[in-house]
Amino acid sequence: MKCLILAAGSGSRLRPRAESKPLFPFLGVPLIERTIRSALAAGADDFVVVTGYGEQPLRAFLERLSRRLGVPITTVTNPRWREAGNGASVLAAEPLLDEPFLLLMADHLFDPGLARRLIERGAPEAGLLLAVDGDCHNPLVDANDVTRVRREGDRIEAIGKGLEWYDGYDTGIFLATPALFEALRQAEAQGDTSLSGGVRRLAAQGRAKALEVSGGFWCDLDDEAALRRAEKALLARLRGKAHDGPVSRWLNRPLSIRLSRWLVRLPVTPNQVSLFSFALSVVAALLFMLPGYPALAAGGVLAQLASIIDGCDGEIARLKFQQSDYGGWLDAVLDRYADALLLFGLTWHLLQQGGGGVALVAGFLAIVGSFMVSYTADKYDGLMRARGGARFRMGRDVRVFLIFLGAVLDQPLAVLAVIALVMNFEALRRLVVCRNA
Repeated sequence: MKCLILAAGSGSRLRPRAESKPLFPFLGVPLIERTIRSALAAGADDFVVVTGYGEQPLRAFLERLSRRLGVPITTVTNPRWREAGNGASVLAAEPLLDEPFLLLMADHLFDPGLARRLIERGAPEAGLLLAVDGDCHNPLVDANDVTRVRREGDRIEAIGKGLEWYDGYDTGIFLATPALFEALRQAEAQGDTSLSGGVRRLAAQGRAKALEVSGGFWCDLDDEAALRRAEKALLARLRGKAHDGPVSRWLNRPLSIRLSRWLVRLPVTPNQVSLFSFALSVVAALLFMLPGYPALAAGGVLAQLASIIDGCDGEIARLKFQQSDYGGWLDAVLDRYADALLLFGLTWHLLQQGGGGVALVAGFLAIVGSFMVSYTADKYDGLMRARGGARFRMGRDVRVFLIFLGAVLDQPLAVLAVIALVMNFEALRRLVVCRNA
């Protein structure tokens, strides 16, 4: 499906932050790239971008992005971007659009699921479908600046910024047919060059429909306040990952998100973060193997720090659209190596202190239990997702936190015994839970 993106405006309210609003690097990714990647995830595969202000650098960036993503991105110029409304930008792209198309704004963040729902629903014949947010108390929306919508059922009755009575907000996510172009020309003949003017024309003929999307994520980045709201909301969406255990949820994740907020602005990749976290675990294991409490405690602190940073690779991948199956697999493999090294380091520390057979058995069972918990995770997590609802989860975050506590409290044997007991019990519990699945 083709996707039309409007990027002709000057973005004057954000000029202190970026000369070109579409190229503003929001959490490490230019806004126009975020829009295109979100549309790709929703099902679009061919793009038309309307330019105006700052045309040359934007065109150059889109050419590079097209090669990088392997998707066609065509740019067209709106020569009237200074004096006309955004309806003129839509009309500038008319020669390239002869079938239903997704219509987006370059400065709107949105969950790809919202656009996907529009595509699945389909546009009315010779009309359009608009994603409307019925939550009139949405904290991400500037109620004084947003375009308002009034509906009757799924039919749009009125749209505009000055509506006194309304029941929803225009998200800027449309599925339109070429009939929109004629409606825009009719509106322009009456002196209205806005996109809303064309929507009003279609609405008067019963051809503008609304799809309710309240609760979905979207945000119009018009000014500094909107940037702050959107950044906070996007980072908050990283919380509550399905596989997070209690330590990740309440300790690691809040800290790793703060680190990721800074790291996304640097030219680092998720895989580089995974390797750095692993390197910290290796150093922690080496410290465990040294005699004396100071090295033991330092190793424990470093192991917990590595566990926190280990959450940043996935967060950066999601924020910068760099998720990959290989990246997830690499992270999982490095985690298994890190676990084995940390537990072996504690075992070696005990053997140096004369721990003997007890230390060896505790270390062996701790390593085996940890690996079995990891090995059973996919089947167990899949079953729990299928059943729905909350689930008890004992994973790597708990294991590394126990290592941290045991090292800092100078109780390596006790922590190995606890990990051996807890992890093997958890593996057996999963075998029982999944036996009939």
